[in-house]
Amino acid sequence: MIQSTSLEAYFDIMPTLSKKQNMVYNIIKLYPGVSNLDISRMLGWAINSVTPRVYELREFNLVTFSHKKRDRITDKTCRCWKIEEHPNMMVDHNG
Repeated sequence: MIQSTSLEAYFDIMPTLSKKQNMVYNIIKLYPGVSNLDISRMLGWAINSVTPRVYELREFNLVTFSHKKRDRITDKTCRCWKIEEHPNMMVDHNG
């Protein structure tokens, strides 16, 4: 079981995210292992709008590095992202 204050602190961050941060967060949540270029293409945004949002989400400890891959269009190696797992935030549903 986790402390209620820990859970509250974790969920308090979510409402402070901007609309763009939320959009990027949701793409990473739906498609773990996406790169900034993938996110850029999915949202139709310039890469310079995506990269800072991913950085900010990393600073909030909401997103973390997943792996590297070669981009299918640019043929360049890029970093991929996933939602940060918080094992201490697991809730016991048994009881």
